[in-house]
Amino acid sequence: MSEGKGRIIFFTTIPPSEEDRIQAMLRIALIASSLGYEVIIYLALHSVMIVKRSVFEKLSDNIRSMITDAVKRNVKIMACKVAMEGFNVKEGDLISGVITAEPRDLFEYARNAITVSW
Repeated sequence: MSEGKGRIIFFTTIPPSEEDRIQAMLRIALIASSLGYEVIIYLALHSVMIVKRSVFEKLSDNIRSMITDAVKRNVKIMACKVAMEGFNVKEGDLISGVITAEPRDLFEYARNAITVSW
C-alpha cells in the first residue's frame, strides 16, 4: 500500500452505455487519488467493455480523457478475467495501462481498504 491515506477500491459493473455514471465514478476516483489515496477501479461484468479498445474508442472524448488521466495518475484499473472471458475480451483487446485480475485478487487488494460499489 502507498504511504498515502490508504486504499480505496471502486468495484463497478457499469456498462459503457451509462457514461454519466462512468464519469461520476472516475471523477470521485481522481479526487481520491489527488488526495493521496491509492485508488483501484475493479471492472466486473459489463464494465470490462469500457476498456476494450474498440468500445473505448466510441466513448465520449471526456470519458476517454478521464480514463487516460486516471492511468497517468497511477489509478490501477483492473479488468476481471472472469468477466473478460464471459464477454470474449482478450488481454490484447484492452487499452494500455489496464491490468487483468482474478476475482480472488480483489479480496487481497480489499484487505484494509475502503470499498465503494458503483
